[in-house]
Parts: sequence; C-alpha cells; structure tokens
Amino acid sequence: MTTAVSALPFAITVALSATILPTPVTASISDELNTAVKQSSVSAHFRYRLEYVDQDNALDDAIASTLRSRLNIDTGKAYGFSALLQLDNVSQLGGDNYNSTVNGNTNYSVVADPKGTDINQALLRYQSDNGTVLSAGRQLVNQLNQRFLGGVGWRQNEQTLDGYRLQQSFKQGLSAEVGHYYNVNRVFGPEGAAADQRGSFNTALLQWQLSPAQQLAAFGYDFEFDSWAARSSRTLGIDYQGKLTSGPKLSWHLALAKQDDAHNAPLNVSHHYHRLSVSWALERVTLQAGQERLAGDGQSAFQTPLATLHAFSGFADIFLNTPDNGLRDNWLQASGKLNNVALAVTYHRFDSDAGNSKYGSEWNASAGYAVSKQLSALLKLAHYSADTLAADTTKVWLMLSYQL
Repeated sequence: MTTAVSALPFAITVALSATILPTPVTASISDELNTAVKQSSVSAHFRYRLEYVDQDNALDDAIASTLRSRLNIDTGKAYGFSALLQLDNVSQLGGDNYNSTVNGNTNYSVVADPKGTDINQALLRYQSDNGTVLSAGRQLVNQLNQRFLGGVGWRQNEQTLDGYRLQQSFKQGLSAEVGHYYNVNRVFGPEGAAADQRGSFNTALLQWQLSPAQQLAAFGYDFEFDSWAARSSRTLGIDYQGKLTSGPKLSWHLALAKQDDAHNAPLNVSHHYHRLSVSWALERVTLQAGQERLAGDGQSAFQTPLATLHAFSGFADIFLNTPDNGLRDNWLQASGKLNNVALAVTYHRFDSDAGNSKYGSEWNASAGYAVSKQLSALLKLAHYSADTLAADTTKVWLMLSYQL
C-alpha cells in the first residue's frame, strides 16, 4: 500500500471532523470546564486470576498467579470534547512456573499473561449532538461478537489499537463506523517481540436495526501487516441476528464472510466463512446448537488475527491459528442459573474443512457468581481430547474481580 492510500482514511477523518466542529456557544469557557470537571470520573478495577495448564506433551504443567490492576480516568465533556486514560499493571504473585511468552520459561505450557505496566487506552474524542463520535489515540475496539475484531478481554493485557475512528448514528436504527489504525497492542505486551504489530488496518461497519427483534450488519476489514505478511488480507461479510417475538423463545445468528489475500501476502488465497447458531430459551435453561466453518485448502485457511479468539473454538485455545486444512466447529451448549450462580456447559467437535481429519473434541464449563455489586467470582474448566491435532489439554481458571 502506498503512503497516499495509507493516509486516505486519516484525511477523510480530518475532513469529516471539520464539518462537525462546534459552533460558538454562549456559555463561558470557565462554565464549560467546570461542568467537564464535575462530570469526570476516576475508578479502579482489580482482577486476580489463577490459571493451570496440563498438556499431554513434553512441556511441564503451568500455573500462573497474576493480578491486573487498572486505573481509569474519564473526563467530562467541554464543547463536545473529552478524554480517556486507562493504565494497567499486571503483576505476578508467587512463582513463574509458566511460559508468559516473554519470561523465557519455554519448558512450561503457555499462559499468555506477561507482567508489566502499560497504557491500555489513551484517547481524545469529540461527540456532537447529531450522533457523531470522533476518537483519536489508543483505544479498545469491539465489533459485533468480536469474531473479526475485539479486545481479547479474557487475557490480563487487553488488545487495543492506535489510530482514528469515526462513528455515526442515523435515524431508523442505522449506524456506521470507519477506522484507520497503524499499530496493534497485542496481549503479549507491553514488552517482547510480539507486543506490537504495525501496519495499516482499515475497518468499516454498517449496522441496521431492522426491528426490535432483528439486526443486520455488513463489515469490511483491510489488514496490511508490516512484519506478519501471512495475515495480510481483505475480508467482507454480513451478520444477521433475529428472534421470534411470540411462541417459543427462539433466536438465531448467521454470519457469512469471504477473505482474500491483499497487499504483501505471500500466497494467493480465497476462503469462505460461516457461523450459524440457534438458541432456545426454556424456563430455567437455554439450549444452543451451532456450527462455525473457517475454510482451508491444505496450504492456507481463513484467519482472524485480531479477533477475541478465546471466545471461539473452545476455551483451551487450541485453534488460535486456523489449521491449513481449515476448521469445522460443531457445538452444543446448555446455560442457565442455579441459586444466582450462572452456569454453562459446552461440547465442541472439531474437524477439518478440507480432507476428512477429526482434530478432536472439547468440553467447556463455567460457573460465575456475583458476591456483591463490586466483587464477582468465576470458575472455568476446559478439556480438549486430541485425535489428530495438538495434544490432550486441560485448563482450569479461578478469577476474582473487584471494582472500586
């Protein structure tokens, strides 16, 4: 991509922002600033997690005890402008018997929670009365179900993007978003070879609330990685969610996408994606069945490098990279509440898209409980049984979250 093309989204953003700058107001500057100060907020959040990993291979079992401490400073608005600063510190409590991807303990299984202090978000934004929001800086970007773009909130160090974003709400339930980003702050940071991925990342999202029970979205992602050319691609797709308004409490989700090579990609590829799920909410339990397909041809496969990957294809994170033969994930899930404890159990069957390989199967379970408005607890388990891909893997998590 040439410099002129790379600068185009920024130029568009600047041009659009010029049309929405606030007109002169009668309130004094001091009144505006006083109001902004009164609306400002400072908050803190602490998340402790104990993670255990046991893999049937040569690696030693891993156990990681980490604490994420987060400070949020969110200013009020003055003439439509506001700012957000979010500081994170991930501390290791106890030993380092795990491979954080940075600490050099490669004889242990991976728990990708490196210790360190980082600026998670730092942005300036402008919000107009006509539904326009323009933001610039380091920011968290979660789109739709985060299958293609998300913050990987499960890891202690979130994934954020450096760049510019323009969001616009229209009438009749229509909204649009475009973004241009030049750096990805990955979960493996803040230090280390994999902490950042630089490049040119352009995103577009159009959402339409067709009715209270139906939502349609169209999206496009153009990714050019400077040093990860194998993930440079262009993806276009649609996402539809709906539910019955009477009778059985049935809801569904359908997503379709096509991905092609782009920019400096080393291979010519063209792959398809689909996700289909149906949920049935009964009196005490919700049942779900679904299938997700990421196509592959033996040499390459559909990839989602900036997704919140832990939320898909099993908690054990076996499929963070789609195998070259692709992936078909068929699952069944039951979820509900028992004495204020949120419970969920999911079974996955993983197979190849090309050929006839049975990768393996996985059981996931979770139990979450809100002790108070400030304190919550979560227990999660995952067990992957390998057939032809990877190794048998068991993971257990205990997490406590406290909000000040």
